[in-house]
Amino acid sequence: MTVGIVDVLQRLVAFPTESGTSNTDLIDYYADRAAGIGGRVHVVSGAAGEHPRANLHIAFGPETGGGVFLSGHTDVVPAGHGWDTNPYELTAIDDRLHGRGTADMKGFLAAALVALSAIDHTSLRRPVHFGLSYDEEIGCVGVHHLLDHLRGVESCRPDIIIVGEPTQMQLCTAHSGKRVVRVVIDSPSGHSSRSPEQPTAIEAAAAIANAVFLVNAGGVNQRENKGDPGVGSQGFSTNVGTINGGVAVNVLAPHCELDFECRHQVDHSPEDLLQPVFSTIDDWAERLRVIGGEITTTEVVTYPGLATARNEPEVGRLRSALADAAFGHVSFGCEAGLYAETLPAPAVIYGPGNIADAHRPDEYVVAGDLALAADRVTSVISEFCTSAAAEGA
Repeated sequence: MTVGIVDVLQRLVAFPTESGTSNTDLIDYYADRAAGIGGRVHVVSGAAGEHPRANLHIAFGPETGGGVFLSGHTDVVPAGHGWDTNPYELTAIDDRLHGRGTADMKGFLAAALVALSAIDHTSLRRPVHFGLSYDEEIGCVGVHHLLDHLRGVESCRPDIIIVGEPTQMQLCTAHSGKRVVRVVIDSPSGHSSRSPEQPTAIEAAAAIANAVFLVNAGGVNQRENKGDPGVGSQGFSTNVGTINGGVAVNVLAPHCELDFECRHQVDHSPEDLLQPVFSTIDDWAERLRVIGGEITTTEVVTYPGLATARNEPEVGRLRSALADAAFGHVSFGCEAGLYAETLPAPAVIYGPGNIADAHRPDEYVVAGDLALAADRVTSVISEFCTSAAAEGA
């Protein structure tokens, strides 16, 4: 099975599906392979134009409810510099398979396809669904087209959802949600000597940025927190990621833009957390309005968090099928919360690879972990889709 996985992964890595670029060649390849082993394939068009992108929905087995929904994204972050190998050519070094996306998360896509190729589809009593999305890395953007499609598929009401992000084969039941806001500030220009009398776009941006960071109450202590690094000691975090503006040091800045984010767990409301920030924006918008300026805000990205109870019966069945996999946690966000809201069903995150090896030069996944992942997917399908328990579900 390992050889088959390596062959598939080699093909997947060769598609340079960086976020915002076309992924249709990969989708066509995966759709052809899935159709060839008996899958019902539906390509869900997404972003069009110069870089067309698409999602993919594959279904195996009877058109009934129940069963398993597997999920993965096809996009990768830009390769960047600093690689010792070609990022878009799978390279084996000892037991490591190097290439962009091997850990996050084309390794899971390869393992799942090989597992689906190995099962006897005539034995399926409940369906197996597989969803492949685009542009996940820039805020779970593309999957919304796929979710719209899935809402209309009556048989897509699974017992369990597995999102194959890299978790080192730990069973993770929660992830953070995220909201990203862009603030655009315009103000009349002028000579810098008038700064005591006339506010500037950069001055407003600085006040807004400060308000964002003040949401992180006890921010220094959060950096010392040894728990989940993704959401801070209180279960949330805020950050200003970009800020750009100004003309010259002797000119009152007429324009400035900044992007900020709030990461949060499901028991926190981003609207409530960011209320002081939006109050600051409103105050500065009024100050600038008086002199002919303005502030506009745009929600760029939003997706919910996930908190699946570990004592859910279906999670217990899944954990048994995964050979009593250890529970873990992830510090990043992903599509699991969106799937859980849409289908709806208990959702978990589980897959080969380590997130610490993703998004960096010489990204890799261990070959043996891919074989194990394929075996585990096979076991899950057996439990939820072919066993006597599946028949009685």
